[in-house]
Amino acid sequence: MFNKLTDFSYRRNWKEAVGFYIAYLLLMILVGSLLGGIIGSLFLPAAADFSGGFDFGVRVGTVVAVLISLLLSFAILAKKHLLNNFGLILLAIVAGILAFFGGGLLGLIPIAYLTTRENNQKPKAATRPVLE
Repeated sequence: MFNKLTDFSYRRNWKEAVGFYIAYLLLMILVGSLLGGIIGSLFLPAAADFSGGFDFGVRVGTVVAVLISLLLSFAILAKKHLLNNFGLILLAIVAGILAFFGGGLLGLIPIAYLTTRENNQKPKAATRPVLE
């Protein structure tokens, strides 16, 4: 279920895609909370109330979710040689839009689907030496 999480050219079945979704959702949460804490401690005043800090953290988390969703989806399309498919490029952009509205919970759904797509790379034809 959690095999080959960093191999973006690997074609996953639905069970492996769910594992990919869970693993990258946890990674997105960790990165978002870490960046939100670091940036918040640098730029928010010490006297900021809880709601101001929470709103700032939500904004940082949204930016992180959108960026990671777009990077992941286009990395998968590039590794699978699917950047010539207009529909899948639109799906990658939709992943970023969904991440804007629903964070990683929604943004990773199209990405998990993209991992189930087959590679578009054709095997290289064997070349025979030319005999004269």
